[in-house]
Amino acid sequence: MISAFVTVFISLLLAYALSEVLKRTLGFPRVVGQVGAGLILGITIFESVLFNREAYEVLSFLANLGIILLFYYIGLEINFRAFTKNIKVSILISLFNTTIPFVIGFAVMKWIFNFPTMISLIFGVALSVSAQSVSLGFLEELKLVKSKIGSLIISAGAVDDIIELVLVSILLSIFRVAVSDISLPRLIVGILFFVIFILAARLWLIPYVLKFFDREKSSTSRFTGSLLIVLFIASLSEYLGIGLLIGAMVAGMVVRQTIYRDLAIPDWEEHDIARSVHIIAFGFLIPLFYVWVGLNTEIASIITEWLFVAVLLVIALVGTVGGSAIAVLLRGGSLREGMILGFGLVPKGDVELAIATLALNAGILTPILFTSLVLMSLLTTIISPIMFKYLVLKSKKAIK
Repeated sequence: MISAFVTVFISLLLAYALSEVLKRTLGFPRVVGQVGAGLILGITIFESVLFNREAYEVLSFLANLGIILLFYYIGLEINFRAFTKNIKVSILISLFNTTIPFVIGFAVMKWIFNFPTMISLIFGVALSVSAQSVSLGFLEELKLVKSKIGSLIISAGAVDDIIELVLVSILLSIFRVAVSDISLPRLIVGILFFVIFILAARLWLIPYVLKFFDREKSSTSRFTGSLLIVLFIASLSEYLGIGLLIGAMVAGMVVRQTIYRDLAIPDWEEHDIARSVHIIAFGFLIPLFYVWVGLNTEIASIITEWLFVAVLLVIALVGTVGGSAIAVLLRGGSLREGMILGFGLVPKGDVELAIATLALNAGILTPILFTSLVLMSLLTTIISPIMFKYLVLKSKKAIK
C-alpha cells in the first residue's frame, strides 16, 4: 500500500499540473484544476490504490490547516482603507450583490425545495459570497487593476469582505449551536469575552509579540510570530465555542490593523507577513484543501441533480450580476458597466467551499448537496472570467 507521503506528493503534483494546463490553455483559475485533481483521484481505481485510512487522515488534517490559513489570509487582505475609495457606490453595490442572491437562495431552498432552515442558510451564504482572489487574478491578467472598473471591483470587494465576515461569522456560530452541546447563552458569553480579549490584545499583546519577533528583521521570524498569533486566537475562539475559522479571520484583521497603526512597525512588514502566509497557504495547503473537496465530490450525482445545480448557478449569476447592475444603474452608470462589474464579482470558490466542507463533515449537508455547491462554485469560476473578458473587449469606455 502506498504511504501517505506519496499520496500527498501525487495529490499536490496533479493539482499543480492540471491547474497549470487549464490556466495556460483555457484561462481557467487554478482552483478549477485543483478541484479537478481531486475528482480524478476520487475515481475508484485511483482511490483504492492511493488512499488508505492513514492517507485520508493526513490529507484531511492538511486540508483543515489550509482552511485556517485561508481564513487568516482573507483577514489579512481585508483593507478598511479601501472603503475611502468609491465608498458610496461600493457599499451600494455590495449590499445589492450580496443581499439579492442571499435572499433568493434562502427563499428558494426553504420554500421551493423544502430544505431545513440551516441548510437554506448555508446555500444562501454560499450563493452570496465571492472569491476575490479569483477576481484579482483576471484583473491582473488583463492589466486592469488600476483602471476605473478594476478600482471599483477592488473597493466593492473590500466592502463585500466585511459583509462576508458578518454572514460567515453568524453562520459558523449557528453551526456551533446546532452540531455541539454549546448553549446559546454560553455562546453569547463566549463571544463577549472574545471581543473584549481581542480589543485588549490589539492594544497590548499583539503589538508586543510582533515587535518581539521583528527584532531580527527576518521574514522567517515575522512569519513565526504571525503564525503563533493566529493559532492562539483560533484556539481561543474554538474553546469559547465560536469556531476556529472566525478566530483565524479575526486574527488576520487584527494583525493587519496593528501593523498599519503601530508606527514602530513599518508598513511593508504587512506585505512581508501576507506574502509568507500566501506562499505556504496557496503553494501547499490550500491546493490540498481543494483536492480534498474534489475527493468528496460525487460527480456521478450531476446526472440526477443537473436541474438543481442549474438553479443554483442561475441564482448565483442573476443575483450577483443583476444586483451589481441595479446598483450601478441607480448611481447613473450604464447597464454594460454594471454587468462587467457583476461578472468581476461573481466568482465563487474559497469561503463557500470551506463552509460547505465544514457542513459536510458535521453531517448537515449530504454528499449530493455538497457536490451541488462544488459544481456551482466551479461553474461560476469558469464563466466569470470568460464573460468579464468578453464584455471588457466589447466596451473600452467602461474600463478607462
